Amino acid sequence: MDQQKIIEELTETGLFDQHLNLTPVSGGQINKTFVLQCGSDKFFLKVFEFNHIVPSDRQALFFQQQRLATESKAPNPIYLSNAHDFQVEMWVEHTSIRDAEITTEEKIAHLADALFEIHQLPSFALSIDLPKDWILYRDHANLTNNQDVNTRIEQCRTDWVDTHKVDQVLCHNDLSMEHVAINSPYLIFDWEYAAFGNRFFDICACLEINKLEKAESDLLMKYYSQHSEISFEEIERKCNVQRPIVQLTNELWFKAMKAEGM
Repeated sequence: MDQQKIIEELTETGLFDQHLNLTPVSGGQINKTFVLQCGSDKFFLKVFEFNHIVPSDRQALFFQQQRLATESKAPNPIYLSNAHDFQVEMWVEHTSIRDAEITTEEKIAHLADALFEIHQLPSFALSIDLPKDWILYRDHANLTNNQDVNTRIEQCRTDWVDTHKVDQVLCHNDLSMEHVAINSPYLIFDWEYAAFGNRFFDICACLEINKLEKAESDLLMKYYSQHSEISFEEIERKCNVQRPIVQLTNELWFKAMKAEGM
């Protein structure tokens, strides 16, 4: 997206100073991110490059993040563009769990704490239709006639339908250590995939995203069990059901992104 057009739209809102500057920062794999400098004020700006592949109700997500900000769980969003292709939010100086100078066990404990706290929040999120997303990712990845992929989609669809409306909570669905500020209460970033869904899908997604080894995964589930009073055995069993669903989602997403030249 043209940076000059972004600056022109922001200037027209009257929300920002006339002298704006955008500086790229490192970001996620799907959004381009920038520091928006406005005089002495600094904001975080993210561009949604792949709305056609990752279908989201950006307006609903924007309102949801505003409400999460009132719960001190998200940076306050300031502006959503007219075309819903970029968003501005408050800049927050922080140290993430990933970058904190603490032990791996302490990082996993903080991650489990944050995950449990998210699951206790009032849900303002929409539900998602993962099987529909799988088809979209599959088609963008040019795998429409891949029998192995289609078989996995049908197998996972059954388990998703059976479990999606069970144990429903607000799910972040992308909770890497990088997305959690170490400060307490935990401030959580990157709510683009948040939705109302099965808590064990979110736990399993967290394990996969952070590439935790078996012992580390067990540790996170143990800490989560202590907070939730759900037994470790139940968490492990239900996460095992969700694992093929999470893995299929991640694989198809990455292949769709690769097909787009990301």
